[in-house]
Amino acid sequence: MNTVPIIRKGSIKDYCSNGFGGGMVIGIMVFLAALINNSIITSLLHGLFAWIAIFILFIGIGFTSEEYYKRKKRIRELNSVKYSFLDDHHFILHQDLFFEGVYKGFWFRVIPMTKWQKKGKELKYDVIESFYNFEPGQHDDEKEIKMSGDYAVGKLCFSNHCAGFIPKDWEDPDFKENFDGLISVFGRENLKPMSKKEWEESYGKQLETGRINEEKSRTKQILKIGKLDIKYIKQDKRAGR
Repeated sequence: MNTVPIIRKGSIKDYCSNGFGGGMVIGIMVFLAALINNSIITSLLHGLFAWIAIFILFIGIGFTSEEYYKRKKRIRELNSVKYSFLDDHHFILHQDLFFEGVYKGFWFRVIPMTKWQKKGKELKYDVIESFYNFEPGQHDDEKEIKMSGDYAVGKLCFSNHCAGFIPKDWEDPDFKENFDGLISVFGRENLKPMSKKEWEESYGKQLETGRINEEKSRTKQILKIGKLDIKYIKQDKRAGR
């Protein structure tokens, strides 16, 4: 059975940092608002209390709820019978709660996802990804576009030597059937296995650099005092987030 720590490494530091920075911004706003009808000392106290309150909310409620209770429940779900096939084939459960492993020579990643609904229960499903390589001289971007579409296992998307899809049987996926189905598609298209390391060195680093640069273009600095650097990332309208 896969075992991962309930408390993610470095997560408490992230919450403390966000609580400290967010609390400072709220505290300054409360201080300025309080100055209208109060003395500087009283306004400072109002701001300080607001800062402390936000910090406590981040750590006492946010961290405890998200990084312990909800995460503990999710880990228990990922070690259930539903994912036993992955465990039987020695897939590793990452601390960020997705599976990685090799099946029939191909590297696979299974990413459990949750979609919140305005009404009713949350939807839980899995995204399956695998890397591939073309025969020498065969690769071109148009071929990946043409390969993308509906298949027996689901709607496949091919891009940057990575194939991904949500299984049609998403409520109770048969991972063996889905893996074998994707490998069958790879075989028909003469696609060869590509390891995670090969993909990251050839494509992953470049894509991550592009993502970081794009995110920087949407980032606006709110406050910078010494090492404290509070920023706001504008919504990506193209991605709908």
